[in-house]
Amino acid sequence: TMQQASEAMKAMHKDVNMDKIDQTMDDIREQTDRANEIADVISRPDALGFGDLDEDELNAELEELEQEELDKQLLSAERAPVTLPQVPAGAVRAQQQISPLHQANAHADEDDELNELRESMGMLA
Repeated sequence: TMQQASEAMKAMHKDVNMDKIDQTMDDIREQTDRANEIADVISRPDALGFGDLDEDELNAELEELEQEELDKQLLSAERAPVTLPQVPAGAVRAQQQISPLHQANAHADEDDELNELRESMGMLA
């Protein structure tokens, strides 16, 4: 009934202190405002002193720093070992020349294989 609902609401609000609620709400608003200010400052690069930086200048400076680091690494590196290919101790025989007849036979064999493949796939030569 309405009477019971009214009594229940009175019981719930009996221990409520409006001054504490107002103070808590003021604290929440203050912290929210502060968080918004911080977010605003962070989102503006000029607020941090970065607004006047030129991207090309930054890239050039980065490249220069990277080159300096590479130079340091190269100067402090030990000498790389040089390995030479193995050289035969004995006499080296001349490479054989492939005869024109052998070359022609090799081409004919390849042509025959290609024609067989075409036939097996149903393609006409």
